[in-house]
Amino acid sequence: MIHNDLLLQEGDANMIKTIDGFMNEEEFCQHLNKEIQSFSKEIVLVKLNIDDFETVNRFYGEYVGDQVIKSVAKMLVENLRQDDLVCRTHKDEFLVMMPDTSRETGHILIEEIRTFRDHYTLSVGDKELKIRFSAGLASFPHNGKTKEGLIKAVDDVLKKAKTMGKNRTCVAMSDVWMEKNFSVTKEMASGLSQIASKQNKTEAGLLREALEDLLSKYETE
Repeated sequence: MIHNDLLLQEGDANMIKTIDGFMNEEEFCQHLNKEIQSFSKEIVLVKLNIDDFETVNRFYGEYVGDQVIKSVAKMLVENLRQDDLVCRTHKDEFLVMMPDTSRETGHILIEEIRTFRDHYTLSVGDKELKIRFSAGLASFPHNGKTKEGLIKAVDDVLKKAKTMGKNRTCVAMSDVWMEKNFSVTKEMASGLSQIASKQNKTEAGLLREALEDLLSKYETE
């Protein structure tokens, strides 16, 4: 469930440094390295950038800009899972690490937050602001086997999200993965959704499972 933003007051000036679950970039990277070196779990790394943040700063002033940053930080910490880690890398950018998480699950979680931020305004004093963000998502070991490789992967797909029009999440692909687009009837889409819900699996995972069965059935000797 997404928690709505709380109205931020001037007394919250240091909240971004003290909010529970928030850490600095150095500490974040140490945790990321530790997870990578264990090489026992899939890891999702996400980089988020607030869209048009400099415009907000120029138009409304730095105080409002600071409240926007604190609100996004608070929303991430409160709506991600207990084991997920968040840090702020630059003024308007954040890194999120999701240990033991598939790309599909990571994408669903980030999209839920992004969609919420897209649908609702942010209250800052007497102002109601429309704040959106773009995100790039990559996973270990598919898109990088080192901290540097993963960060480069999320940087690249974040730039792609910005180039494609902002307010979206782009997912990194590797040499062994590729995207395929096709159409299905509404009835098929509805049936797939119902099966996914009953089996507690993602729709994408079910489709890959069915495709593996299909390839096995028609595999030639």
